[in-house]
Amino acid sequence: MSGTDRPSPERLATVSALAAKLAEKALAKRMLQRPVDDQTVTALAEAVLLLEEHGHPVPPLALDLLARFFQERRRQAPSGPEEGEPADRRDSDAQDVEEGTTVAGKVMGFFRALRPGTKS
Repeated sequence: MSGTDRPSPERLATVSALAAKLAEKALAKRMLQRPVDDQTVTALAEAVLLLEEHGHPVPPLALDLLARFFQERRRQAPSGPEEGEPADRRDSDAQDVEEGTTVAGKVMGFFRALRPGTKS
């Protein structure tokens, strides 16, 4: 699919259903106090971004889990900015998640937190 193609409503519904199932599996792992791998979190975030970009409803559990993962990453992050990273970047990412009004803003803040060495 090229960047100009819009996914059909049926495909978006499938992405939504798969995101919900993936979120349920991740929640089950968390309840068993097992780690959720970065690949699962990234797949969930990409699905949420796709749904948001096309105005399709996002499964609430998926968004809730992404917000929780972001908060956990933020707590685990070193206290100072990394080399080459602007000093206010970490603070602005947190502000995006706490004050963001769109799912995309929250998820992009999460992606920046996962990949602090990459440029946004």
